[in-house]
Amino acid sequence: MAESQILSVIRVWAAMAWADGVLAEAEAESLRRLVGSADLTADERAVATTFVTTRCTLPDTYLTALTPEARRGIYRAACRMAVVDRAFAAAERGMLDKLRDLLGVPADVATEIEADVPGLG
Repeated sequence: MAESQILSVIRVWAAMAWADGVLAEAEAESLRRLVGSADLTADERAVATTFVTTRCTLPDTYLTALTPEARRGIYRAACRMAVVDRAFAAAERGMLDKLRDLLGVPADVATEIEADVPGLG
């Protein structure tokens, strides 16, 4: 069964947090809050909770069916997640580039979004 859109979005954010191979406490707490407040079924919540303890990767589903605004929002949130631990690793840069492509966010739009995220770059 395909995962829901919200679970895919949480997976994206978790993959971003895990991109450098370490889930800092600030990243883990952000994920816990997200999972706790998201509109998920019990099964989805159980899956999402594992993202805090087990490294995950970007979802296989492509998120280009979302509106451009939603895709930009997901990218913006991923940018913020990349620096929530106050460190921006090369692996996180690679993950953002991959996510930008998966979401179909144009490079110029991504650059504008990144410019608005303190500590990125």
